Amino acid sequence: MQEAGFEASLHTHVASLLATLRSDDIQAVVLEDHDPLIDGWLTALRLHTGRPLSVIVVGLGDSVGISRALQRGADDYAVITDGAEPLIHRLRGRIQSRLDAQRATSLRAGPYSLHAPTQILSTGHGEVSLTAREFALAWALFENLGRVVSMQTLSNEIWGRSSDIGRRTIEQHVYKLRRKFNGEPGPAGGPRIQTVYGVGYRLEV
Repeated sequence: MQEAGFEASLHTHVASLLATLRSDDIQAVVLEDHDPLIDGWLTALRLHTGRPLSVIVVGLGDSVGISRALQRGADDYAVITDGAEPLIHRLRGRIQSRLDAQRATSLRAGPYSLHAPTQILSTGHGEVSLTAREFALAWALFENLGRVVSMQTLSNEIWGRSSDIGRRTIEQHVYKLRRKFNGEPGPAGGPRIQTVYGVGYRLEV
């Protein structure tokens, strides 16, 4: 695993695995199908991890084992007699697929996260609810962390126009977003929106 760029840790009890998942940024779990307790392991992973996680079961590849693993929540099944290379490819593919799915619905900037389904900004101290326009503005800035986003780009992407009315509206929404980012209301010490006069705005964390 290490030769392929993965750092692995071995667990013989589901409790120790769950503890590791809560404390470390684990991206995937590989389970052995011959373990008689695999049903319990898969159920525990599904119920207690609380975050997206790629789970691959490795076994002999019989139809019963494959069906059972997939029905219990495994993302994929690798046949042990095929060797390590197919498993490595499956791991990379599943991890990338999870990351792509997360990027479609959330963005991170340092310790801060934007969540599209709920239109919420999450920090280490709490959550801030954003309006639809505020969220669209925050999303554009998060996507371009550290880079200037022009007024023209924001007007076109969020309001669908580049007139002076759109410019004034952006300024008002930036003001409101700054207040929410910095604790009025919400947790203090949020992301900083810097004004680049005559050009646009830049997000810094």
